[in-house]
Amino acid sequence: MKRPLLLLLLLSLAACSSAVKREPVAPTMVADDPKADDGVYTISRATYEEVLKAGMQHVMRWYFVEPHYRGELFIGYAVKQVLKEELQEGPLRVGDVILTINGGAVERPEQAMAVWRGLWPRKTLELKLLRKGQPTNYVIPITSTSE
Repeated sequence: MKRPLLLLLLLSLAACSSAVKREPVAPTMVADDPKADDGVYTISRATYEEVLKAGMQHVMRWYFVEPHYRGELFIGYAVKQVLKEELQEGPLRVGDVILTINGGAVERPEQAMAVWRGLWPRKTLELKLLRKGQPTNYVIPITSTSE
């Protein structure tokens, strides 16, 4: 059974209006070194809010994830494919296992929705991942346009 999340993630959509529905646009995340596995990413407040307005269902179109287990214990969602080319060099990579977003579990749909609702006031997006079996944390600042 596949359950996408993001969240996300995270986070990457264009605003949708009641009059015209537009296909969401993936966010531009700026990395200090886009080729590094441990780059420092940022996302603009305007882009972040566009993603949130568009809704979680659009973000889920950009990643293919599957439940990931250690034995019989669910531990998170494994990223199997990054479907949006713009996000290929982003913080989520194929093989990553998403453990939490902003400290919140996303195992069940109601948990994912609670995490999504909590994203609005945030100044950072925090991802706790397993990458190549090692714990990895990303804190992605949400920058204002004046920064």
